[in-house]
Amino acid sequence: MEYLDINHAEWPKMWDELASYGLNAGDPLCVNEGHCWEYMGSSAHHHHLRHSCHPLTNKTEYVYIERAGAALRWA
Repeated sequence: MEYLDINHAEWPKMWDELASYGLNAGDPLCVNEGHCWEYMGSSAHHHHLRHSCHPLTNKTEYVYIERAGAALRWA
């Protein structure tokens, strides 16, 4: 697991994709009771994010976003 710096080229794409999920309705943070989406790190193929109290479900949610080029590495 690695942790990407906010200046990494994949950073804005990751948050844009997170916002596009139906669960988030265009909001990359989804602030609820002081909680929001947290970046947990990245594996070779995915970015790992967690929200400990999502406003839509009021429960912990996890999202794994495929890294740029990950599908090409599987081929």
